[in-house]
Amino acid sequence: MNKLHYLIVALVLVCGLCHAQNELPTVSADRPGALTSPEVMPRFKVQWETGMGFESTKGGSNIFVLNNTLVRFGLFENAEVRLGANVLRLNEGQGMAPKYGMTPLTFGIKVKFFEGKGILPSVGMLAEVKSPHIGTKDWLPTQLTPTLHLVFSHTVTKWLGIGYNVGTEWEIESGTADTYLGFGLYFTISEQIGTFLETYNYIRPKEGNQYLTQFGFSWLVSRRVQLDLAADLDFQKLGKFYAISWGVAWLIN
Repeated sequence: MNKLHYLIVALVLVCGLCHAQNELPTVSADRPGALTSPEVMPRFKVQWETGMGFESTKGGSNIFVLNNTLVRFGLFENAEVRLGANVLRLNEGQGMAPKYGMTPLTFGIKVKFFEGKGILPSVGMLAEVKSPHIGTKDWLPTQLTPTLHLVFSHTVTKWLGIGYNVGTEWEIESGTADTYLGFGLYFTISEQIGTFLETYNYIRPKEGNQYLTQFGFSWLVSRRVQLDLAADLDFQKLGKFYAISWGVAWLIN
């Protein structure tokens, strides 16, 4: 083999290595944001999404999220399974001792049905149930409580994407089903920095409707790690409700 042959072989190997590196999975988080995208974890990949937050309402009641955790595992090429729960410090008002506990453990599966093409959006489904057995006793539902969302996303330009969710969240105790509607705009500032603006709304027949807005940004620190910061407002109750949250998503393998 002459020198030219050695050079050709070397170039082929380098190009193959570069191509393999480009195919390495990158963290794709469901946080920050109240909406969910149709994207699922690659098969057999594990991702941990965790953070903290604070929510305040008029009257001195507030919630400090000591830990918010979601673990996602790629089960098939188009489906993932999920486990999630929150550890909270609940303060119901002045003069009352704070309560500590864990929200019901949530089991879920997300399936991606269609990869968006042209004017057609990506389409997926998120189905979850809250356990009546795992969590702080006073905060557990009496039976499995299901949630079902259809999730959509669409790439408009290289720097703009849109997402929308519609679904139903059952409340076993009240015997009602709340309707969930969400719409979001997602802006790519650079390869590492993104920002977003979402509106997410709960249509509740008995308790009254709730219309919320969330905005924030994400920073892709590396291929495996993303940091985020977000805030929530209720424009119907300005000054009476706000929330902030921050966290990290880590592609473990």
